[in-house]
Amino acid sequence: MGPVWHGPAPVVVGHRGARRLAPENTPASFAAALAAGATWVELDVRRSADGVPMVHHDPVTADGCPLVARSAEALGGLGVWTLDGVLRGLPPGAGVDVEVKNTPGEPDHDETDAVVAALAPVLGDQGGGRPLLVSSFNPRTLVAARERLPDVPTGLVHTGLQRVDAAVALAGDLGAQAVCAAADAPGLDAEGVARAHAQGLQVMVWTVDDPGRARWLAAAGVDALCTDDAGGVVAALGRPAATRPG
Repeated sequence: MGPVWHGPAPVVVGHRGARRLAPENTPASFAAALAAGATWVELDVRRSADGVPMVHHDPVTADGCPLVARSAEALGGLGVWTLDGVLRGLPPGAGVDVEVKNTPGEPDHDETDAVVAALAPVLGDQGGGRPLLVSSFNPRTLVAARERLPDVPTGLVHTGLQRVDAAVALAGDLGAQAVCAAADAPGLDAEGVARAHAQGLQVMVWTVDDPGRARWLAAAGVDALCTDDAGGVVAALGRPAATRPG
């Protein structure tokens, strides 16, 4: 399997789209990120009560009800989009990082990784050859994704509580292609990135909004920057905002 991110590094990824310009995890937010110069977007996927992959970050809606307790139709009435609907609205060249939420202790946690089983046919039908990454904090979920979607690269997401070298080791054991490192993760420097590359892993950093930090990480050799301010990071890297996927 080849690299996740191609072209001039680092690739700019819109975190939940462009959440400063439009409601996060919505087509309007993704469109705004791409218009600002991002070539990828990141989104979060959970499942509805009827097993439909929905694009939403939190395990509950604004009224406190778990997504998994409501049907896709009911969630749609609350402004929550299906993954299928989002993918259909994106340009075919736009890359998508599908972060699968399956966290122990949350209402929709499922040790059988039902959410992966639900999203696999959607990505198979609607991926359309677009660049894709399936990422997750949950190692078991990544294993399930590799089994269900053997041609789609996977990425291990980790927080600043874990060193980059530890995440690299775990990602390698899982057969992942990328490490998605928190911006404050210990060991996130040129040496840490080089070690990841030596293990055949690319590195994406989230969430990077400071222009100076973006340039520093670019110099350190990271492959992608996930940001809430795609336009600001694109400008910091000296790239034109008009560059969009076709």
